[in-house]
Amino acid sequence: QEGIAKQQVNGKDVTAHIYEYTSQVGMQIKNDVVTLVPKQQPVQMLFCLKEKNQKKINSHR
Repeated sequence: QEGIAKQQVNGKDVTAHIYEYTSQVGMQIKNDVVTLVPKQQPVQMLFCLKEKNQKKINSHR
């Protein structure tokens, strides 16, 4: 969507964008097959997009 991701917030550069989505169905895994199951616990998904590619993840911090 156009205009949602901002380059700056309160005058400071943004380092990453975090998006969240909560599904309306649950998931079931059986024999390495994932199926959707209605009326189960919802699944929350998070996606983090780095603003600048600095060729490092910094996952050790």
